[in-house]
Amino acid sequence: MTPSDFEPRKGRLAAVNLIEQFAKNTRKQALTSGEVYSRQKNGVVPENPVGYESAEGGLRQPETALGTISVSKNIQNADFTLVIKHNALFTALLPELREAFPVYGIVRNPLSVLASWNSVALPVNEGRIPAGEMYSPDLADLLADTPGRIERQLHILEWFCQRFLNELPNRILRYEDFVVDPRVIGQALSLSSPYTGNIQTRASRNDAYDLVLMEQLYRRLMRFGDAIWEFYSRDQITELMESIREAA
Repeated sequence: MTPSDFEPRKGRLAAVNLIEQFAKNTRKQALTSGEVYSRQKNGVVPENPVGYESAEGGLRQPETALGTISVSKNIQNADFTLVIKHNALFTALLPELREAFPVYGIVRNPLSVLASWNSVALPVNEGRIPAGEMYSPDLADLLADTPGRIERQLHILEWFCQRFLNELPNRILRYEDFVVDPRVIGQALSLSSPYTGNIQTRASRNDAYDLVLMEQLYRRLMRFGDAIWEFYSRDQITELMESIREAA
């Protein structure tokens, strides 16, 4: 799905109906052709949709495009679990979306999130999330009235956390857990077929951060927000910052 598929003037329930139809069509396509439509690179979903190397402007560029991927080897029966991710759009639609689907929120150390946002050539780098703003006019107005780029990013971070707190209090997954062991996702979703792929512990990339920028993000973050701190403590943020300093 792309944001252009949606028409906010038709209302939120129409958006959820569109997502339901997409899910239905995707399940049918998977069962009949063994393929589904997804963001992909060379026919597979990459570990990260954004490249690791900085390009023009010092930002990492998206490296995926919409296309088909083969899933026939992943489907053991017609009752397979289909997982769809669309961060900003789904978060904006959570009150209605959670009535139609089991929805889970993925959280990550907010300092890592800000570091990622400031390294990628995506709208969030400028402190905007168009797909979320379509169905969250209050957020759109707030971001439009906030002059600072990092300040806008902090408001977006707080918005995500507040929505998760309000709508998904018992359905939260921690990135730090499942990035080390993908089986955590299967356990959380109560999947009948647990993850059986190669399990690799990802190495920390703390030495890749711009220390000057990270110090600025750290100071700003520590003085900001309410909902953010329901998921991570300030001690956890400081612990990550110390590891970044040591790696620099």
